[in-house]
Amino acid sequence: MSGPPLTAGVPLGPLGFVPRLAAPGSATWEYTVKREHFNPNGVLHGGVVMALLDTAMGHAVAALVAPDGAFNAAAQMSVHFLEPIREGTVTARAEVRKCGKRLAVVEAEATDDNGVVLAIATATHAVLKRKPAPPGREPGRS
Repeated sequence: MSGPPLTAGVPLGPLGFVPRLAAPGSATWEYTVKREHFNPNGVLHGGVVMALLDTAMGHAVAALVAPDGAFNAAAQMSVHFLEPIREGTVTARAEVRKCGKRLAVVEAEATDDNGVVLAIATATHAVLKRKPAPPGREPGRS
């Protein structure tokens, strides 16, 4: 993955997702429920749960493909919401089920503080090779 290395336990981004564990093919991230992310029905907006699951799945795949100079991008994602979320910490655990040359299939589940499954997700990620920078041009610059 590009960018600064992740530090377990340090919240990142606008939603404050926290990386907890990472290994090639698996990742665990957490989110502490905030009322400002509730929908009009008084429960956590599904988009926050989707983003948490997507983050865990993306990092699980990246840990497998980055050492080979590749990167990944979600091509498809499906989420099943099983329980409303009103408080506590949501933990997303992701595991890569299959990683080939061009595609990776990954699954994740989101649980509450008591281990109750709140949502499950599957995704297909494209595995992409980085193109070398043209001569005289810095990587990442157009």
